[in-house]
Amino acid sequence: MNGIYWLASYPKSGNTWLRIFMENLFRNTTEPASISDLTVVRYADTVHGLYEAAGGRSTSEFGDAEIHRLREPVQRFLASQAETSFVKTHNILARHLGLPLIYPQYTVGATYLVRNPFDMVVSYAHHYDMKLDDAIESICSPYNRVKTSRQSVFQILGTWSQHVQSWTSSAPFKPLVLRYEDLVQRPVRTFEKFVRALGLPRNPERLRRAVRHSGFATMAAQEREHGFQERARPDQVFFRSGSVGGWRDVLTEQQVGRIIDAHGDVLIAHRYMSRNGTLRV
Repeated sequence: MNGIYWLASYPKSGNTWLRIFMENLFRNTTEPASISDLTVVRYADTVHGLYEAAGGRSTSEFGDAEIHRLREPVQRFLASQAETSFVKTHNILARHLGLPLIYPQYTVGATYLVRNPFDMVVSYAHHYDMKLDDAIESICSPYNRVKTSRQSVFQILGTWSQHVQSWTSSAPFKPLVLRYEDLVQRPVRTFEKFVRALGLPRNPERLRRAVRHSGFATMAAQEREHGFQERARPDQVFFRSGSVGGWRDVLTEQQVGRIIDAHGDVLIAHRYMSRNGTLRV
């Protein structure tokens, strides 16, 4: 179907991993696809060129309000392509300045990746070169956003809980929800859910090959050898850990408590915490 299929997540929740899996699945080659040559998911809703084409001039001449007004023609263009457009987004599914960030009329489907905020915030702090306390306050702030930069136009995030709930509880369409932890611990079974959601034919051998070719060790090795164009800065290691539970060696009891206080209900809803307060990650 023509339209946009969103690959949505809060930052540092596995979106890049999902896109690299798709590249390996669709190419189905004997060697892993290059992490710097992703052609299956060609678009993100932050690419300057899309807004420059829609607005007729450089985005350096736009303020954020004008960029935001161009989201509708940008998404209309993406939805008009001959095939489904797979598009990465970190935007919350909400309105900003009276207009949607994501236009349902151009949407044919979505997958939402959710990652426990304890591991996510450690990766988030590293990615954005922030102190851990500042990163934790960011994911607890309803005003959290990623500013317009040379790499991308601005993104509205909100709190981790707001973001997760916007896509999983109140979406006008029904996204497939995948947990990052399940991708790590049960990759074949979990990626298979994604393949079924896309309506692709069942092919276990091809699925296992794509999972193997997009494994964390393979992606990290490619980055060490060739770099990765999506790094936030030249000295960054993008594929840094990818583990589940590494936060236990990093976060203090007070930092963990701050996250629980801000996000307890959503932690319970997505099985990261029991109702008696026991953490499951």
